[in-house]
Amino acid sequence: MNTVSPPIQELIRRYRKYLEDEGPNDEVKIQVDEIASKVAAFYEKVRGVIDYQEGHLLRKAVISRALQRRIFLKDLSGKDIAEPLIKEVIRSGHLGNNSVQESKILEVQRAVDLILLLLQKIQSSSYKSGNKTTEWFLGVGVCAIEEILIAPEKERMLGEAVFRIVSENLKINGAQVSENDKRILLFIAIQKSLFKVDEDRLNYRLLKFIYPNWNDLGPEGADGFGREIFYVRSSVLRYVKHQLLPLFLRLCNGQRAVFYVLGDLIFGAKDLTNFEEAAQEVYNERYSREKVRLFKLAFLSVISFFLSKILVALAVEIPIDLYFLGHFSIIHVAANVVFPPFLMFFIVLAVKMPSEKNLRLVVDGVEKVIFKDQNLSYTINMPKKRNDLVRFFVELAYALIFTALLYYFAGFLLRLGFSAANVLVFTLFTSLVTATGVKVYNRAKELSLERERARFWVFVLDIVTLPLVTVGRWVMTGLKRFNILVLIFNLIIELPFQLFVEFLENFSSFVRAKKDEIE
Repeated sequence: MNTVSPPIQELIRRYRKYLEDEGPNDEVKIQVDEIASKVAAFYEKVRGVIDYQEGHLLRKAVISRALQRRIFLKDLSGKDIAEPLIKEVIRSGHLGNNSVQESKILEVQRAVDLILLLLQKIQSSSYKSGNKTTEWFLGVGVCAIEEILIAPEKERMLGEAVFRIVSENLKINGAQVSENDKRILLFIAIQKSLFKVDEDRLNYRLLKFIYPNWNDLGPEGADGFGREIFYVRSSVLRYVKHQLLPLFLRLCNGQRAVFYVLGDLIFGAKDLTNFEEAAQEVYNERYSREKVRLFKLAFLSVISFFLSKILVALAVEIPIDLYFLGHFSIIHVAANVVFPPFLMFFIVLAVKMPSEKNLRLVVDGVEKVIFKDQNLSYTINMPKKRNDLVRFFVELAYALIFTALLYYFAGFLLRLGFSAANVLVFTLFTSLVTATGVKVYNRAKELSLERERARFWVFVLDIVTLPLVTVGRWVMTGLKRFNILVLIFNLIIELPFQLFVEFLENFSSFVRAKKDEIE
């Protein structure tokens, strides 16, 4: 029988210890009123439809809103921030009632105190990048609080095991990369590829990786760290934007299915002595989950997009048509509303999950990782540097194709009787849906180790749709901060609603207390 490799033995040992430490705990838990919790949870569900984000980002968004509101609306000493913040997250449904230990209040308050101290250092600085650094560090602080409340121990264990496995067997051809740079770039690639971390979470985890003790600093250490915070941020961002990072990402993305199944095997406590059967079982389970997740991603993305953007677009399109162009067509407006969802529907139908051959490739890949007598190696080959003249003509050709396709696309719509406003809205809507469709298509390949064959019709389709995808990505990036319904929720509804929920909780407790007084 094959012997389990040392990194996997260590992963199994750590997971068993984690399960032992997670045993019954008699410590008092934080409790919120059930009625207030149901009201708050309903509110979060409504927000989740309007401003759809994937599940692992929702809790962070709640913490971020709660922290910013309590910091900027309360005394900057930070007193009394931790407990109401935690209760707000529990009421939202993103933490279980009676599941968070009361000791977490003190831990979160310490984190809040450190965040406030460092934010004051940033804001009192004369650096020009102060505002950007404030925003950057606030995102880092939110993630620090989240990981106090829900420690991602499985992610840490799997991430460290994968880091060790890859780094011990990694070869880089064609360039000299320092050990420190290699470590950090590999860490970033694993976080982005395996755990889909967003920008804030990546900044936080990378900061912890480079400066392990930054959030355990005392007053003196925090004072010194605060003076260096601008250098720290630039150091982190240098690696996030490193020119070699895409090569490390490509390596990790190519092995993502193997590491997913590896994690499922270990955390599912599968019997590795019957490896073949166990690996096939967890692969099939993940395959089924991925199909459901892809459908949900596509459906909710489109619903959220229309609820949040269509009102803005129509508010611009209809007045322009009526009062400036003197032409309004309900048919064209309806086309703008109806066509993009149908496009997404057909994109989802066209997406194919990996074939049956992929199962064998994944199982073989996992076997090489788990058992130490297997020949395991990972290689990064540096691409040859392109001639500047060739690169210029490639970029010029892309720009010409991009411009020509958008020009003819707009011309086609104008010939169908669309107004300029109709064309703009239709193009934006279609671009957003196309970009989302590409995202769904890429997600469908996450479990695949099969090499895609180059096909001419796929190449042509990529060229035709690339302008729409590019515009869609631009619009997604630009509109992240301008979701009018979310702005309305944040500026007008959020604060009164949260005050109402807290009042409801206190009033409910008062009524129960009065009821208990009756003998």
